[in-house]
Amino acid sequence: MIRILYRVPDLPCAQKLNELVESQGVSHNHIHIAHKDHLTLQKKYLNDLSFLEEYDTVHSGERGFLVGIILTVLAGLSVYELMEGHPVASMITLFACLVVLGYSTWLGGLIGASSDNYRLQPFHDHLDKGGSVVMLDVAPDSASTLMHTVAQHMPEAVPAGRSQTLDNPFKGSWFLRKHS
Repeated sequence: MIRILYRVPDLPCAQKLNELVESQGVSHNHIHIAHKDHLTLQKKYLNDLSFLEEYDTVHSGERGFLVGIILTVLAGLSVYELMEGHPVASMITLFACLVVLGYSTWLGGLIGASSDNYRLQPFHDHLDKGGSVVMLDVAPDSASTLMHTVAQHMPEAVPAGRSQTLDNPFKGSWFLRKHS
């Protein structure tokens, strides 16, 4: 699946885009709208972002895991060197490695839980001003046809990017933007 992002000026435009895309065969569950007013989205039966789509928890947790691997190697070597010759050195080293890896992954996810998702960070100001971002998850072979249809029927919907639906820990800024 490919995720296509559209920036629209307000919620009525997002609703219109939602209806257009659904008429083109995109499932309602594959359309998500980022907007400041979550209650209005629910009242209009539009898909709001889930916690994992709105916040950077998974993405930052993956980054914490990668940093944790490096810290685990350093901690493992240090603890094993300090405990060399002790009968339970390998068990203590293993425990220290698991603690360091788990803590860094947890800390990364915790930091991400207070930050915008890396895909939404470029639209932070637009969303604060009352704009919307529509995310469409579509098959790669139908993406160009759908984008052409949206461009034809809704010129106010500005294409804002394409990406994979899976998180990539190497993409996005290392400086997170706090969620408002």
